[in-house]
Amino acid sequence: MPSFKDLLAKHGKDYDKIISELTKDTIDDRKTEEYIDEYKGKRERRSKSVGKRENKIIGEGTDKKIVEVAKLVFNFPKKIVRTAVAFCVGGDMVVSSGGDADDAFNLFKTTWEKKLKMKNNIKKFVRTVMIETKAALLFYPITEGEEDDKVMGLRVSLLDSESGEFYPHFDKYKDMDAFTRRYKTKNEDDKDVTVVEVYTAEQITTFTKESGDYQMTAKKNLFGKIPVVYAEQSQPEWEDIVTLMDAFEMRLSRLADSNDYFAEPLLKLFGEVESLPGKDKVGKMVKFKMEKNLSGDGKVSHGDAEYLTWDQMPDSTKLELEQLWNGIFSMTSTPDLSFDNVKGIGANLSGIALKMMFLDALLKAQENQETFGEAIQRMVSVVIAGIGYWESKYKKDLEEADIEVKHNDPIPDDLKEWLESLGQAKADGVMSLETIIDNNPLAKDKKKELESIRKEQQSNASREGDTIIGSQE
Repeated sequence: MPSFKDLLAKHGKDYDKIISELTKDTIDDRKTEEYIDEYKGKRERRSKSVGKRENKIIGEGTDKKIVEVAKLVFNFPKKIVRTAVAFCVGGDMVVSSGGDADDAFNLFKTTWEKKLKMKNNIKKFVRTVMIETKAALLFYPITEGEEDDKVMGLRVSLLDSESGEFYPHFDKYKDMDAFTRRYKTKNEDDKDVTVVEVYTAEQITTFTKESGDYQMTAKKNLFGKIPVVYAEQSQPEWEDIVTLMDAFEMRLSRLADSNDYFAEPLLKLFGEVESLPGKDKVGKMVKFKMEKNLSGDGKVSHGDAEYLTWDQMPDSTKLELEQLWNGIFSMTSTPDLSFDNVKGIGANLSGIALKMMFLDALLKAQENQETFGEAIQRMVSVVIAGIGYWESKYKKDLEEADIEVKHNDPIPDDLKEWLESLGQAKADGVMSLETIIDNNPLAKDKKKELESIRKEQQSNASREGDTIIGSQE
């Protein structure tokens, strides 16, 4: 692809052609609105979707009657996406540094966790990609304080289908060399204005159109790199099971129609009825006429009544629904955590056994990290660039700090089992005290915890004459 600079050189002031080349989607047949509708419960994307069931017409002419059929929807897409997001980025977020620049790292961590609230923004970002198949996070500088005392800060916005159009542009090496955002806003006269923003590492170019042609303005990009993190996937998270979902919802809807028809028992009457009970009568009974047999033998005959009921659904239908249900969950690596499934889990189940139960979901989360892990590291890079601009004294330290952000899996750890393992490692002499404290989930402040332990050891040693374990002396 030609770079943004090449496009400017090629088309000059023909801004419409430049914008046209920059606003080409990376996937030709992306149906974002249909994905969103299906996620929210609409079922009309495919010919066999339950939302396309036609109502039944009974009778003809003036006696014609339209009977609405059932269109039952199970929101599998929302369940699948919710679980996938939880296993991918729903666990504890760990921000770590491989360097010694404590002040710079603390500034980054405060900005990342408290100012930008990145834990929530990352979850929104991942969720949007899984639903709409693409999303972006736009980082931008802000000015706080009075005019004479400006302090630069950072903010972040999620770009999705509601915020307008957005398109990445890649060079011949598949690296993003430009990012374009197009949206509509209002001017002072409350008239529509089309705005196109093009972000490159060097500058931010803005095209605006109120009436007539686009007008172009440009300003320096303070980050020194494109302040956008973009991610996409080829299809929504639930696309692999749409045929199973359609079959399940269609079969269940037909079953509901059958239940509506057969659930109430029918009274079959044999012979001539003399009287029927009213619906409010207590102690109901049906009275039949008694007739003497014509043979003259003195015997009498009478009618009879019995209920016509549908005892149970066919076993084949029950089996089909069960197989479709299991297939939907297994094909998307989504654990079925319904109450009936988890109520039998024993309290003594080990942490390793529990993780093995969710191994399929954990493997899927690792696969998703191929996309989102790289995106998160780019977020770190952009935030470091932003902080380095308005806090330049920390720029070098931040660049050398080797900052990393990871998310633990959301499965709760077996705390007792973990502490026993740490205690055994200490007793066997295969792990240092510092490493044990670092891996102790109950130790919130690692350094303070280590100091407290050593003080207790020194106190005990002074009384008992013991050697201080873990001492640096």
